[in-house]
Amino acid sequence: MQTGEAMDRPRRPDGGKTLRHVAWAAVAVLAILAFVLIDRFWLREAPGVRLADVVTGVVKRGGLAIEVQGAGALAPVSERWITSRAAGTVEQILARPGQVLGAGDAVASLVNPQLRQAVVRERLQLAEAKAARQRESSGFVTQRLSAEEQLMNAQAAYEEQRLRLEAQEELRAKKAISEIDYRSARIRAEQAKARLDFERQRRTEMDATLAAEERASDARLAAREASLKDAEAQVAALRVTADVAGTLRELLVEPGQLVGAGVKVARVVDTSSLIGVIRVPESYASRLAPGQAVAASVLNVEVPGVVARVDPAVTEGAVAVDVEFTGPLPEGVRPDLSMHATMTVAELPDTLYVRRPVHVRDDTVADVFRLAEDRGSASRATVRFGLGTLRHVQVQDGLAAGEEILLGNVARHEGRDTIEIR
Repeated sequence: MQTGEAMDRPRRPDGGKTLRHVAWAAVAVLAILAFVLIDRFWLREAPGVRLADVVTGVVKRGGLAIEVQGAGALAPVSERWITSRAAGTVEQILARPGQVLGAGDAVASLVNPQLRQAVVRERLQLAEAKAARQRESSGFVTQRLSAEEQLMNAQAAYEEQRLRLEAQEELRAKKAISEIDYRSARIRAEQAKARLDFERQRRTEMDATLAAEERASDARLAAREASLKDAEAQVAALRVTADVAGTLRELLVEPGQLVGAGVKVARVVDTSSLIGVIRVPESYASRLAPGQAVAASVLNVEVPGVVARVDPAVTEGAVAVDVEFTGPLPEGVRPDLSMHATMTVAELPDTLYVRRPVHVRDDTVADVFRLAEDRGSASRATVRFGLGTLRHVQVQDGLAAGEEILLGNVARHEGRDTIEIR
């Protein structure tokens, strides 16, 4: 019975969770109320500030160098991608990134059995071409000798007939021979002369023909030699080398990798000639121009330079600027080494300037608090600011030389024209 009664007894509502919720709500309300009271009666309604708790700046007159600062890294002036001139499989890596290479030093070696077989085949074909050229040369000599012999025979026959004709002419003058014999001798002399002229013409044409055949034969032989050189060059190209001196910056292949012709294998940079590539905020980019002076800091060493190029594009809110160094870089520099640079974009020889307040930007009008002469109070003043640097800004109107202003944020004093200085 007792057990049944316990089971039939009605359950009470869970009041623990409700009380906790109410307590947390009360704490939140009290925290919000305390924040409002502190903001209203302590922050906003404080009767003044302590001079020791604020930073001030004095307005000065003099020269102000307008500077733009940026950070970046060193980069090579020139770099060269090394590509594979022949297809093959990477057999061995012969250089690692950071290694200094000379022109012609090997970076990797490839292997390709088909290219080596092609060299053997081209050598055999060249040997056959040389043998054929030798046979053709022998034939050319034989033809020239035969033509020379026929020309000599024609020359001898003509000389013989010419002498006979001269003898017949002497006999004819003495009336010792008949007219028929004389004319026969003259006809034979004319025929011998015609044959000699024909043999000379045939010899000239034969020489031209044989010369053309020799050139064609030489061209065929040269083609075979060129094919062999190409095949040997393909085998030599299996050894990938640097064509310029420099430092191996990047290696893109590994042993066992199949590499095609024209594929990038490595990148070599000339570390003897470096420039600085820095990034500056886009708001300052319009002030930069080639030729402006630069003071760069590399490995904590001050190096002079000039602006060489300003990138016309903006990337992620910044503009890239190339700096050409006019002084020697410190020992141990290399590409990608970080650096800082300060560029002088303008020189204001005689102007008012002050340390930059935290809320002031270039070429803006802003309110500042100006200290009274007794430093017992500060009153609101509207000032027009001009160009500036990271630390100073030009004062164009609203302040005079020697006046002192508060440099801190004045947002907490919104709505007040005067601040008591304690």
